[in-house]
Amino acid sequence: MLLAVLAAISMGALLKGMTGLGLPLFAVPALAMITSVEEAVVLMIFPSIGSNLWLVVNHWQHRNLLREHLPFLTAGFVGGLLGTGLLVFFSDQTLKLLLAIWLGLYLLQYFFNRGGLGFFGANKIAGYPLGLAAGTIQGATGISAQVVAPYYHARGLVRAPYAFAVAFTFLIFTLAQSGAMANLQLLTPGRVQLSLYALVPALVFTRVGISLSHKISVTIFNRILLATFVVMELKLIIDIL
Repeated sequence: MLLAVLAAISMGALLKGMTGLGLPLFAVPALAMITSVEEAVVLMIFPSIGSNLWLVVNHWQHRNLLREHLPFLTAGFVGGLLGTGLLVFFSDQTLKLLLAIWLGLYLLQYFFNRGGLGFFGANKIAGYPLGLAAGTIQGATGISAQVVAPYYHARGLVRAPYAFAVAFTFLIFTLAQSGAMANLQLLTPGRVQLSLYALVPALVFTRVGISLSHKISVTIFNRILLATFVVMELKLIIDIL
């Protein structure tokens, strides 16, 4: 079981380095097989901060694009602060159902109406509610890729700009989440120690993923992203059923 967890962290970090997302998607469910969901989310705090920070620094030249997404980022930070405490009132099934509907609608609109992504591509309209939703979900579950990833994909970002935007967003959300966890006394010394141990393979494979990202074309990058979205959607549906 421990090997499966290490493999999930390594695979998630590799995808993280290539695309900007993937680490919590693989690692949190794997950790939840041997501990509680709460502890799994807490243990991924430092690996998430470390891998996202590395990507942000590595792609810092794309920082100017953040100005276009301030509503999403600002609302998401607030959501990250609130989510850890607020979403204890929502069941896992309800949360997963909402995520599955959101991601499913995005995939349908992407494949059947690629000329116009409507709400998904409307910065001014969608930024605040989607940011708040993504940050709140991040605070409660440690995983908000089902909202963040298609949000930036709908805006046509690819490769390095996409990885930077996604990583910066996750970094902001996770910092807010960690502050809320500290306030709720969830970051115990034992959990902090284990989280720091998990940081090592996360950083190693994030670095490998960054190196590989320079060798893939825009077409392959988009295929990897869409395949990841489909896997996320299938996993959500399986969990709901």
